[in-house]
Amino acid sequence: MQLITITTDLGYRDPYLAMVKGLIYSKQPNCKIVDLACDVKQHAHGEGAFALKSALPYFPENTIHLFAIKSLSSNATNAHLGLDNKRYLITKYNKQYIISPDNGLYTLIDKGFNEPVYQLYFENEHQHPFYLRDIFVDVALKLLSNLDLKEFSLPTEDYCKSYNFESFATPSNLQGKVLYEDDFGNLITSITKQEFETHVGNKRFSIELPSSRVEKIYDTYDDVKHGDVVCFFNSMNLLEIALNGQSATKIVISKTLFEKYHIDKIIIDIYD
Repeated sequence: MQLITITTDLGYRDPYLAMVKGLIYSKQPNCKIVDLACDVKQHAHGEGAFALKSALPYFPENTIHLFAIKSLSSNATNAHLGLDNKRYLITKYNKQYIISPDNGLYTLIDKGFNEPVYQLYFENEHQHPFYLRDIFVDVALKLLSNLDLKEFSLPTEDYCKSYNFESFATPSNLQGKVLYEDDFGNLITSITKQEFETHVGNKRFSIELPSSRVEKIYDTYDDVKHGDVVCFFNSMNLLEIALNGQSATKIVISKTLFEKYHIDKIIIDIYD
């Protein structure tokens, strides 16, 4: 089966995503298109990278992934990272194709990424405003036609490399970061089950949240009462913070009438 996924911040309110799908179906009516994550926050390419990374293991060989989220950074940051939003790349990773802007996606998916990368070339600058439709779809159709990469791209080693925050431990705590907030409001962190077992194990611990204190890891949402905070390791073996039956954003309390705390860093204090 010819399979294409789309990860983008275009959302569903506007007709843009339908234009992309319609174009693909008009050229390849037997193709299957999967909305991998199409309602990502605007320019949140790290959030999109997490979604794509999580889903990749479940797709078959030769799936084509279109990742259409550009990074919004200052010119100084772009220059420092070597990020170029007007440059588009393709690679084959775990036997699947990934097409994206030059935004550091490949190393966000895998910090040890070392696969060949190719720069796409295209006809004119007018294709930039809607590059998902005007560039990525064309490349996907060429792949579906078994056209060799060398026919529409050139090898490159000069591409942006970005890296996710990695959890780290001290004798007194284990620190991580919130990587993703899903549609249920659950907060998925960078702390893995293995890291927790290595550094915390059977010791007493606590996680201080703006309006709550957690001292136990559970197996599932149903281990606590409706409306209670629950921390557990999810299907990706990442520490997840949730509020059973409600959005975990309710854990956050207001600093002022107009401002709320934003949970970003997660600190697990460890006691002997």
